[in-house]
Amino acid sequence: MSSFAELLKSYMTRCAMNNAELAKKIKVRRDIVGEWLTDDVSFPFEREQLLQCAIHLNLSPAEKEQLLLAAGFELEQLGTSLNLPITLISRHSSPFVVGPPITEPHQFFGHDYILKRIFDVWKYTPLQHIAIVGLKRSGKTSLLHYLRRIIDTPHERLRLGQRNNWLPPGYQWVFIDFQDPRMCYQESLLRHILIELDMPVPEPCDLVSFMEILDQYLEIPTIILLDEIGAGLASPDLDEQFWWGLRSLGSNHAGGQLGFLFTTHQPPEEMLYEEDKPSPFFNIFGHVLNLGPLTKAEALTLIGSSPHTFESKDIDWILVQSKCWPALLQIMCHSRLTALEENRSDDTWKIEAKRRMKPYSNLLKM
Repeated sequence: MSSFAELLKSYMTRCAMNNAELAKKIKVRRDIVGEWLTDDVSFPFEREQLLQCAIHLNLSPAEKEQLLLAAGFELEQLGTSLNLPITLISRHSSPFVVGPPITEPHQFFGHDYILKRIFDVWKYTPLQHIAIVGLKRSGKTSLLHYLRRIIDTPHERLRLGQRNNWLPPGYQWVFIDFQDPRMCYQESLLRHILIELDMPVPEPCDLVSFMEILDQYLEIPTIILLDEIGAGLASPDLDEQFWWGLRSLGSNHAGGQLGFLFTTHQPPEEMLYEEDKPSPFFNIFGHVLNLGPLTKAEALTLIGSSPHTFESKDIDWILVQSKCWPALLQIMCHSRLTALEENRSDDTWKIEAKRRMKPYSNLLKM
């Protein structure tokens, strides 16, 4: 059975409709439609959004119901007795995420202090710029996904008491992963930003025309999230003039409506020295925040999210062995939960957890 992303993509192709066109018709941001098409765990939050998709994509009743089910809506909500595979109506988010970044806000735990610092900076204009420094596998990418999605996530898709009112409505976000080779070339990077903001893309899409487009069209607060900026600095095509241009945008253009946040696993001054590419862009980053482990209380909240309660001795072992790093907590909780679901009463889950933690050993050296 096709996934939600595959179904939506096929229906859009059939109607010759692109992301921006569909987003405008159903009144969501273009990047949200892009996530539905590319992310296996991103689905519409509201049933009404899918009903609007069905209308504008001219879906038949059967196609509409199949799309709704693929997005995880319960069968009784549809008012139909279709005999479709149970996998389409029983899919739930995994309790713990091991390996890939966390993209769903309800699965993101802790870092309340850093979140407050970040959002407090962005409440006011001109928007200020932030650098996040964290070790490899410390959760930097998961943090960026949380930042760009939490404001638009309704309460019913969050944990009980989880906050989503950090900022007033109306912000827009662009996520750039410099580990994507396309983002290491000026033209494709600048084109990506303009497409995500649903702005005209000039031909050629060079730095000068890009800046002119932003000056002309940018009217609402916009945050550009730059993940693993070290890979961008290493790119020959992103030269010093490019970084000068970004600095100018963040300082003197767009009416103070443009903010940058970048992540790196070493302090900016050390990174620039190693790359031998001094960049004026980094002079505008007055806020440098270090991403460390969770507090004990935050770690306990993550552990407590398990659908099966862990014994106190297991919780204590997990806290000590993980040192409260989110990635390690996810691994250990997943191993313990799996053992409970399989009715295993021995301690082999601890051996398994330690084995799975080896790629993250750099965190335990701190």
